[in-house]
Amino acid sequence: MLPTKVLVVDDEIANLQKLQRTLINRYSVLAAASGSEGLDKVRSDGSIAVIIADQRMPDMAGTEFLRQTLELLPDAVRIILTGFTDVDVLMEAINTCKVFRYIVKPWDPPDLLMTIERGLEAHRLAAENARFRRELVRRERLARELEIAREIQRYILPQHCPKPENYEVAVEYHPAYEVGGDLYDFDWDPATGTLQIVVGDVSGKSIPAALYGAVFSGHLRTLLAHPLPPAETLKFLNSSLIERYQVSNYIAVANLCLDLRDGSGFLANGGMPYPYLVREGDVFQLPIPGVPLGLLEDAHYEPLAVRLDKGDMLVLASDGATDAVNAEGRMYDETRLRDSLRRHCGAQAAGFLKGVYREIEQYIGDAELRDDITLVAVHRTG
Repeated sequence: MLPTKVLVVDDEIANLQKLQRTLINRYSVLAAASGSEGLDKVRSDGSIAVIIADQRMPDMAGTEFLRQTLELLPDAVRIILTGFTDVDVLMEAINTCKVFRYIVKPWDPPDLLMTIERGLEAHRLAAENARFRRELVRRERLARELEIAREIQRYILPQHCPKPENYEVAVEYHPAYEVGGDLYDFDWDPATGTLQIVVGDVSGKSIPAALYGAVFSGHLRTLLAHPLPPAETLKFLNSSLIERYQVSNYIAVANLCLDLRDGSGFLANGGMPYPYLVREGDVFQLPIPGVPLGLLEDAHYEPLAVRLDKGDMLVLASDGATDAVNAEGRMYDETRLRDSLRRHCGAQAAGFLKGVYREIEQYIGDAELRDDITLVAVHRTG
């Protein structure tokens, strides 16, 4: 580390030499025989940490010299040497020139060294406090911005699940950070008896993922109002994302369209984990692959025909459920999730998902949740 630079300014050569001898073994010393010469050195060297100036100099008073250094070196430690005790002058120096201490001549070398060390320590503490205050302000601003982002996301995500006759729909949504990259949406048209469910997982974490998800949700809501078959919906959304948003994010999406009159429907998948069908106490995965949206321009999506009989439960999950990691670094994995689905399948949809998530939460324990967890279930009750 480079030695601390100290500038000494005194028109008396003997005093200047004494100051240099006192400081030379501890600091890098710059010397000036007048206020104007001292200002030249200040202008040419912004790394000066300490300025020691005599009060009575022929070209300008020490207080005037120190005042002119304020803009150039606002954080320097300033010490004034004086041969008299004019209280008004000293108070002016302390109040308007940011003088740390004044020392009355003849000064004692150990006292001067101690004063410099105390000044540097006070300066260091003041700088740390200033950094702490700036960091506190930054964190408070970030916390407020995160709260705003959280409120926006709450507005975007559905507040209530549809309640069609003879069906239950439930969701468990748990972001890993203040805002999440997972998303879900519903559209139920009682006139046609059609229920649409979308679950998505944006690549990345926190605010960037949430913003990209918000953009996607806007496109999605437009399509849900004028529904297409699930495979065509994913193809259209994929083309829109690639055409308009040249970003590094992509989004995995599962889209279910169900005719509630007979439980039949179609499912299309763009990179989400395979859905789970819970039937008569057993759990099956529906193998339907697909490419996440926003990656390949000509991606093609195949629909899978599904049918829910009375008592069946269809579960769409983001990969945060199986990728949840405990304190030992072990993932929850597909087997544990499937066993949990089987254990809780006798409950109503909301209680079913709460029980499943509670087991994931217990498995994680004190470990940090690293990825968003979203579970959506549709249960045919009649």
